[in-house]
Amino acid sequence: MDFYEVVKKRRSFRVYKPEMPEKEKIERILEAARLAPTWANMQGVHYIVVKEPENVKAVWEAIGQETKFIDAPMFIIGMISTVGSGINKSGEKYYGVDFGICFEHLILAAAAEGLATCWIGWFNEQKLKKLLNIPKKYKIMGLTPLGYPIKPKGEVKERKPINEFVHYEQF
Repeated sequence: MDFYEVVKKRRSFRVYKPEMPEKEKIERILEAARLAPTWANMQGVHYIVVKEPENVKAVWEAIGQETKFIDAPMFIIGMISTVGSGINKSGEKYYGVDFGICFEHLILAAAAEGLATCWIGWFNEQKLKKLLNIPKKYKIMGLTPLGYPIKPKGEVKERKPINEFVHYEQF
């Protein structure tokens, strides 16, 4: 699939078919995330693939959104070491940017495979860390259900036209 087709196809899904994606597709998606660039190639992003039904249910409960994503067959949880990243000129750690690049590679790769995702940034990090035995030095930055999409009923909100947010030379 052409890159621009993938970008157009990618959107957030909240309803999934219950069947598990094929192992080969999951591996290709994770490989795309692995290949994403990070500050000085530090590669501090880690993923937990949750596929066992009882663990998937526990993730639903830990993120506090039991009524959404209920049929998603699996989740991928993304985290990064907060000590394994650079610092920009303003003194801010760069790990959030590193994670964003890597996770968007994962999300776009899923779209290219015909799979649905929904980048979740609202969750109880402490519950997830305890549930998944994540060491303290890692910060969970996002997670996504992964599965085959069920198209939503009704209209999908259209994107703004480009002239509403792109400025040339100055604002």
